[in-house]
Amino acid sequence: MDLQRWDRAKELVGSTFELTTLIQKRCRELVKGKQRKLVDLESRNPIQIALEEVLQGKIHLAPPPPPEVLEELTTTAPERRSRDERPGSTSIEVKID
Repeated sequence: MDLQRWDRAKELVGSTFELTTLIQKRCRELVKGKQRKLVDLESRNPIQIALEEVLQGKIHLAPPPPPEVLEELTTTAPERRSRDERPGSTSIEVKID
């Protein structure tokens, strides 16, 4: 993998952790066949496809939920919370343009 391309993608996303998470989620979507690739690339490597999608601005991380939503999650009865709704947990969504 070209480190210059990785560094450019990291600048677009914000950090190495966020870029790695975004690429991981996108690769899962590509491999499971839920989504088709959004770039014209001959490679069949899902990591290269996801990286190119980031570089072309086709995918990015969704913004965090607004404070009102977070407050609602913390006031929900604990027995009704799912694993992803617990206070302090975070989820990262892939946003496809």
